[in-house]
Amino acid sequence: MNTTLKNLYTLREYLVSWLVPNLWWIKIISVIFSAIFLWGIIYIVAKTNYLEIKKEQFLDIWGSKSVSRRRTLRAWKQILKRLQSKESNQWKLAILEADYILNEILKMSGYLGNKLEEKLELITPAQLASVDQVRNAHEVRDKISKDPTYELSAEEAAAVIEIYKQAFKELNLIQE
Repeated sequence: MNTTLKNLYTLREYLVSWLVPNLWWIKIISVIFSAIFLWGIIYIVAKTNYLEIKKEQFLDIWGSKSVSRRRTLRAWKQILKRLQSKESNQWKLAILEADYILNEILKMSGYLGNKLEEKLELITPAQLASVDQVRNAHEVRDKISKDPTYELSAEEAAAVIEIYKQAFKELNLIQE
């Protein structure tokens, strides 16, 4: 046991004699690694919009409906932008996004069902006056999702988006 203690003291003396003159190198290397890791954290947080997502979740928990409305308005502007495109794929994507937003809004409103069809079956015309038109628009969305080669004219796309627009107005999501 005495030899073990002696060996530990010898090791300590060796490490101290090496560490003291080289301590500034260790400090520099530590600062460099810390800076690299800090930059990585900031970069990842910025790229993933993590703080924005957390802010919206926090405000949603505390009952701020303006956040979900802002998010919906942003998505609605994107849908209108896609509708202005010359490509039919963009029109199809606009319809898919509008349908998705409606599904999410109905889910947040407490309507049960895994799919939008199930939620629309529970809605009466007294709750949503354009529910029959929304069902027709959702059928167009189903055709688009099941058949990627589905031909969609600009007029048909505009009409379907107009139905979703009317539904969003009735749900007080947009005021256009």
